[in-house]
Amino acid sequence: MAKVCFGMVTSLDGFVSDRNGKLDKLYKSFKPNDEINEVMANTGAVVMGRRTYDMTDDPDAYADNYEFQVPIFVLTHRPPAKHPKENDDLTITFVTDGIESAVLMAKAAAGERDVVILGADAGQQALRADLVDELQIAIAPLLLGTGTCMFEHLEDMEIHLEKTRTIETDEQVEVYYKVSRQGTA
Repeated sequence: MAKVCFGMVTSLDGFVSDRNGKLDKLYKSFKPNDEINEVMANTGAVVMGRRTYDMTDDPDAYADNYEFQVPIFVLTHRPPAKHPKENDDLTITFVTDGIESAVLMAKAAAGERDVVILGADAGQQALRADLVDELQIAIAPLLLGTGTCMFEHLEDMEIHLEKTRTIETDEQVEVYYKVSRQGTA
């Protein structure tokens, strides 16, 4: 059965971007491996927040060289005036009516494959709405000290996790958790 996965690369101190909102330092130290490539190959759709979508200088580049060539659903209050380039595999839908709608559309597009949620805010919204089945966290060998925290704004949540897999390489550790139960503290 397809899963909804919130996955990101984070620094050891829990930041998914640096103080300037950049990911360069994290991804420079992140090295995909066979297991990560397998997870990516089983992804059927992506949900991301608008800030994550806007991190590229050229939105048309998604169709040319984005790592996930699948339907993308972007959470936003204001879709861009110009729709970005798409291709036979990658379509981009701007969703203005919330995370539940975005995940529902992504699940329909993904079929039996997984839905991956990218972006701290989108992931936090999905956790709050109890839509996440699995956390996929790659820990980069880096301390950033400040930046965007992966798990902010969840103060009133108590989220129980069950570790399902750990992948350790020379460069990093990746941990997978099943989200087993959520509730209020």
